[in-house]
Amino acid sequence: MLRMAYPLIAVFVLAISQVSWGDTTEDSLKAAQSELRDQVDGINENMAVISTDVALLKRLKVSGYLQARYEYNDTSKSGVAGGYDATKNLNANNYYIRRGRIKFTFEPNTSSKYVIYFDASKNSISMKEAYLELNKNHREHNFKLTAGQFNYPFGYEIEYSSSKRDFPERSLAENRLFRGERDRGMNLTWTAPKYIQANLGFVQGYGIENSTFTWFDPTKQKDFIGRVKSSFGMFDVGVSGYWGETYTPGSAPVAAVPASTKWLDTNNNGAIDVGEVTTTPAVAAKAAGAAINTDKIRYGIDAQAYFDILSVGGTAVRGEFFYGEEYQRTAGEVVGVSKGWYLWLSQTLGTKFGAAMRYDFFDPNVHNDYTESDPTKLAVLKNDATGTMSLAMHYFWDANVRITAAYDMFRTLEDGSMFSKYDGDVDDNRFTLQFQFAID
Repeated sequence: MLRMAYPLIAVFVLAISQVSWGDTTEDSLKAAQSELRDQVDGINENMAVISTDVALLKRLKVSGYLQARYEYNDTSKSGVAGGYDATKNLNANNYYIRRGRIKFTFEPNTSSKYVIYFDASKNSISMKEAYLELNKNHREHNFKLTAGQFNYPFGYEIEYSSSKRDFPERSLAENRLFRGERDRGMNLTWTAPKYIQANLGFVQGYGIENSTFTWFDPTKQKDFIGRVKSSFGMFDVGVSGYWGETYTPGSAPVAAVPASTKWLDTNNNGAIDVGEVTTTPAVAAKAAGAAINTDKIRYGIDAQAYFDILSVGGTAVRGEFFYGEEYQRTAGEVVGVSKGWYLWLSQTLGTKFGAAMRYDFFDPNVHNDYTESDPTKLAVLKNDATGTMSLAMHYFWDANVRITAAYDMFRTLEDGSMFSKYDGDVDDNRFTLQFQFAID
């Protein structure tokens, strides 16, 4: 009987061991599946985070450009004969960085945008722009509100990027009337279907490069800018206006100083010889000058035309006129009238070359409104207009690099003329060789 039980016991033990082994294997598989599922869930979570980050990065755009420049001015011919002066460029023969710009634009959705724009040039770093932009579409109309630090919405040349301009610098009238090209405030832009775009802006009024009123406005009134632009395919035209106030600080009183005569006996001979007597004229007393707010006015008109009729490439013609009125205490308590304009022709020559020519006129003190009976004022206002002929050639090294050689011929003009050179004109022509890298 025992011999017959042994095989049964063996079979029973084997069956029990097999059941235990199967349970163990199944549990292991379940554990592995659970661990694998957890790993996959972790990967999915990480991918979701990465996808969110990538989506945000896709909404961030980085652009900018660098202009490395060599510049030679005719005034360098005299060297540093006038002596060393750290505040003046006596030897106008230099290598330098004219503009090193980087711009960050973050647009999380179609209704808002954030922009910050830096410049590293010569020996300084500055913030050029920082603003937010709100967009709203209503049927076929678009409304955009810009708040912060941005370009003046005035004319064509101010908002035209220096990375695209043919010439090393903007026109003289634009530089004098809108120094720095930017201010702080708010600007509302309305774009209508097809032809019309209008701007309505309020700004501080002193720009970003004013050394006295660096960020604050001493006047209560803000300056107002209006612009309307129309586009007709190959032809654009715009009109602009600027109305504001300028604060002129007061001046301290000047006490009267009587005339005086001094004798210095340089040769000790006891006699008055030639050159030993010095006479100082009397100085009249001057009352304190009161601080005043005066009107600041700008008008402008601009037009651009684009043609594609030459086989060598596209042609563009641009022109702009500036008019300004502003109080000038230093010019004999008068309201200074400024006028300027430029005519600019551009021509592409195939895919690798381009050429441009511009004549730029600016008279900072148009004195035709003043009478000849006031020679003191006229002496200040005469022969101070400038006419500049600029020529430029471009070579496009690749899609990002442009090499430009430009020559600017500056002329001090005869009184009342827009082209004739004044006899007292000094040679100060300028040659510029510029290497520019840009990414949009």
